[in-house]
Amino acid sequence: MDLGIADRIALVTGSTRGNGRCCAETLLEEGATVVVTGRDQARVDQACHEMAARGNGKVFGIAADLAHDGQAKQLIDRTLAEFGRIDILVNNAAAVRPSDFMSLDEDRWTGLFEEKLNGYARVLRHAIPSMRKNGWGRIVNVSGLAARQPHLATVAVGLNNAAVLNLTKALAGWLAKDGITVNALIPHLINTDTQDDTMREWAEITGQTEAEVREQRIARVPLGRLGRPEEVGYAIAFLVSERASFITGAALHVDGGVSMTI
Repeated sequence: MDLGIADRIALVTGSTRGNGRCCAETLLEEGATVVVTGRDQARVDQACHEMAARGNGKVFGIAADLAHDGQAKQLIDRTLAEFGRIDILVNNAAAVRPSDFMSLDEDRWTGLFEEKLNGYARVLRHAIPSMRKNGWGRIVNVSGLAARQPHLATVAVGLNNAAVLNLTKALAGWLAKDGITVNALIPHLINTDTQDDTMREWAEITGQTEAEVREQRIARVPLGRLGRPEEVGYAIAFLVSERASFITGAALHVDGGVSMTI
C-alpha cells in the first residue's frame, strides 16, 4: 500500500533509539525526508549515519534539548531553513520514569513535566504555524497507557501522558480546518532499551527481580509477548499517511491488547 508520504518532510523527536528510531526508519523507508533529533549530538550523528544506508528518503540530524524553548525553536527554524516546510511531526522525546510519589521533591516533580509535556508543547507551538500556512499537516503525539490506568508509583508518568491526550484532542479540533490531523499513539510494553530501564527501576521499587517483572508484564499481554519497536513505527506511519486522512483526535493503542479502556 502506498502511504502517500514520499517526499514529505518529517520531524521525529527522540529518534536516536527505541520507538522513535523505528518510527524514523519506517518513514525513511516510505520515502520521506526525516529529521532525526535528540539531546546528544554524537548520538544524533551516529543514528543518521546508520539510517542513511537504508530507505528511499533522506535523513538529516539536529541535536536539541526540548526542555529549553530556545533549542526547540532552533530545531524548527533549522528544519524550515533546510527544507522550507514541516509536513509531519511526531512528538516522541522523553520517557518519564516511574517514581514513588512521596519521594519526588519539587525540582524533580517539575522536571518530569519539563521533559515530556512541556517539551511537546514547545515543539508544537513552533511547528504549527508552518503547517497552517501550507494547509496540510500530520501530528502524532506519543502518550502512554498510564494516562488511562492510574497508579501511584507512576502518577507523574500518568499525569504527563493524560495531559498529552487532552492537548491532542484540543489541537485536533482547532487545526482540522487547516487540513492538519492530530492524533495520539499509546504504545505499551514495547521491547526497547527504554523498557529494559523501566523494568529495572520497577524491580528496585517493588523489590522483585528484573526477570520476575518481565514475566509478570508479558503475562498481562493477551498476545503473549512484548511488542516490537517496528510495530510502533508502522502504526505511526499509517497515522501520518494519506490513508488516515479522515482520522483526527484519536488515540491508537499499540499494546497487544493490554488496555481495558473503552
